[in-house]
Amino acid sequence: MADKKCAAELIACCFAARTAGHLAHLSTDSYAAHMALGDFYDAIAGAADEFAECFMGVEGKLRSFPEIEPLGTDPLTWLPELHTWVTDHRTECAAGNTELANLIDEILAVIDRSSYKLKFLK
Repeated sequence: MADKKCAAELIACCFAARTAGHLAHLSTDSYAAHMALGDFYDAIAGAADEFAECFMGVEGKLRSFPEIEPLGTDPLTWLPELHTWVTDHRTECAAGNTELANLIDEILAVIDRSSYKLKFLK
């Protein structure tokens, strides 16, 4: 059985990252960063929502979500931190459900793709 508290925190972390990404998207002077962050906040919200719906289909309704501290203004600081958190909690959040693990991998792919774009596309 997957851990509901972990799943709720994963979803909340992704939504906090979506908000931080959207704010960074609006405040950047770089067109490449603006586009990369726009892709990020759309993709991370969709990936988190898909995980949430599938998790609840397997494990039951999530009734509450933790508050997450604001992530800061530099995505190249908080994206690796988010990646580490998701990786460290992947097994706990999926608990043997391969479909949930695959959806968590999609969340990680969104983070990786965004990190690449922000680091190397100017």
